[in-house]
Amino acid sequence: MKKAFLFLCVLSLSISCSKDSDVDPVLEIGYPRQWVFTTDVSDPFDPSVPEYTYIYTTKYAMFRDDIQKSYPIDDLVDEKHCLFYVSETSAGTGKTAYTIQLDSDRSRFLGVGLSSNKKEVHLTIAKGLEVIVVGNPSYFQSPDGDEDEENFYKFYIHKMPDENGVTTVAIESVEMPGWYISDSPPGFNYAANVVTLESQVSLAHAPKWQCRAAK
Repeated sequence: MKKAFLFLCVLSLSISCSKDSDVDPVLEIGYPRQWVFTTDVSDPFDPSVPEYTYIYTTKYAMFRDDIQKSYPIDDLVDEKHCLFYVSETSAGTGKTAYTIQLDSDRSRFLGVGLSSNKKEVHLTIAKGLEVIVVGNPSYFQSPDGDEDEENFYKFYIHKMPDENGVTTVAIESVEMPGWYISDSPPGFNYAANVVTLESQVSLAHAPKWQCRAAK
């Protein structure tokens, strides 16, 4: 898998070298957290109707969709797999990293991977590794396991200025520094609502996601 990422990793290295390496991306608000990730968007047919884009999964792929802000977030969580469990993990980088799991099925971890044409980076989801503990309930860890050399299923979460009083973050791949979860559409070869990652030379220009809690 690492070989497939070689050309992107080289690009990521050049991007990360231009950033402040002393900045720890820890978001100090207490973990774990359960969030729906949204970003503001305008209805192209009626800009006066406030909407946001949210991330959801089928448990096998990651997608985006738009919904009016007036729609209850709790109802959305009941209808879509869009509530994610965010917790701290180790990445062997000296910085605090996080795993993002589907809250309703915490065996499923979000990760990053090349598109089938090897020209884009997409957000993925995969089943983690079950850990059996004698005398205690089993649990799941990311598909990378506890190997610090591979961090495809780990992220940095950067605290950004709140938007309308809502906690707002940028979500960066640990394995591919400088690549952030985005609301940008993929190329024409893929469904228009597939979730992609985009590269940015500066955190200030990274895509931002609002973190909404369900009751």
